[in-house]
Formats: sequence, structure tokens, C-alpha cells
Amino acid sequence: MDKADKAWKALERATASYREAGDAVLAGADPVETLRAIFASGRSHHTAVRLIGDRAADRPELVQALLPELFDTALGESPIAARARYILAGLRADMRDPQLEALASREIADPDPDRWEELRALAVLLEQVGRLDILEFLKDAVRDSPEEALRWIAEDFPQYS
Repeated sequence: MDKADKAWKALERATASYREAGDAVLAGADPVETLRAIFASGRSHHTAVRLIGDRAADRPELVQALLPELFDTALGESPIAARARYILAGLRADMRDPQLEALASREIADPDPDRWEELRALAVLLEQVGRLDILEFLKDAVRDSPEEALRWIAEDFPQYS
């Protein structure tokens, strides 16, 4: 067995171990509270997003319950933020949009120039989930900002629609 074959076998074992550990977390007394505590702690939230994403198709109620945490994670430029946006986009609109509207409204109500990256990520999320109506509210909130980076959001979006 060559080095690549050994590495592949190790990867298969690690994948099986990851799957078993994820099953154990989700079979716990309250998996939502367990994952919510992980997000709140600031540690291992990458692993939490990965687990949620891997199970999202089978457990949409888990995504819905953790939507605020995923939303906060989605407001960034990192690969994990992109994964959180992807997970949210995969959730049925009726399960996602009521909470999304409230969370987005909170961000739009105070377009802090120091948070322009988060607001730009919000624009990406709103475009990705097809909520161009909320995106218009965001654009209106930043269009006349003295901060150039915020004005760019109004000019740049929607990018792909």
C-alpha cells in the first residue's frame, strides 16, 4: 500500500469518526442548546457550522433553530461565513425569512461605518437568498453615507440578479 492509499484510508476513518461524533452530538439531550453554547463560547464555531451544514438537508429544523447564530456567522468574508450563507440559502423560505427579516432589519437600522464588511456580507446574503426587497432597504440606508465603503454597497448590489 503506497502513501496515498494509506492517507486515503486514514481519511475514511476520520470521516467515519466525524460522522459518529456528529451523531452523538445531535442525539444529545438538547443539540440546539449544545450548538448554541458552542457559538456563544467563540470556540469551535467552525466545527459547529460544518456539522450543521453537513446535516442541513436532513435536519432543517436544526438550521431554523440556529438561524441567529448562522446569520451572525454569515456576516463576514471568511470561508466559514460563506458556508453559513450557503446553509441559510438552502433553508426553505418559510422557515428562514421571518427570522431573517428581523435580523436583517436590526443590522440595517444602524449602518455603522466600522461594520461595512458585515453590511457588505449582509448584502451578499440577501442577494443569495433572493430577498432583494430587504436588500433595497439596506441600500437605502447606506446610499447617502459619508463612508465611501458603505456607499459602495448601494452601488454594487445586486451583483448577479
